[in-house]
Amino acid sequence: MPSPLDRRNQGARQPVGRGRPSLGITKKVSLTLTESEWAEIEASSLTVAAFLKERMKKAPVAEVEPVAPEATDPKEPVNYPRRYVEERWEIHLRNAEESPAADIIEAAKASMFGILFPKNAENAVVRTHQQYECPFTGKRYGSMDKLVRTAIPYLIERKTAEKAHKSELAAIREREKAPKYLMDMR
Repeated sequence: MPSPLDRRNQGARQPVGRGRPSLGITKKVSLTLTESEWAEIEASSLTVAAFLKERMKKAPVAEVEPVAPEATDPKEPVNYPRRYVEERWEIHLRNAEESPAADIIEAAKASMFGILFPKNAENAVVRTHQQYECPFTGKRYGSMDKLVRTAIPYLIERKTAEKAHKSELAAIREREKAPKYLMDMR
């Protein structure tokens, strides 16, 4: 049965353009803060709601990390979709202090997707032994998420070293092809 307040507000529709516009949804909240935090709010001369709104506008947006479902039985295949790996790559590259060359990133990505998702599979194909065995290092992890987070910088590092090694070999070959002078042939 509706309360008297509900009945009173049922027919009380404001004509369009009149009254205070709605700012959002109002919810009652109980907030526990330290004395210094309450003092900071009071010193701001704002209401608690206005203070919190102001802080939320200034605060950096926290990234919500994707959480993939994990297999509970090691004999069952893991359900780790390709999109989770793509999201991990984006997060890693966005948060990386130094961004490696585009060709390194593409080679590392190709390696990861080619091995984790053979024949363009939608879910990762990984052997498990109560843990997830990394196909790149042979190390074992407690979750696919940890495996992928660790594999991204590892593969970037490997592809960077591979590229440097190839450059060194090319430089050595060039030096060997260079003409030898009689003085150098002793």
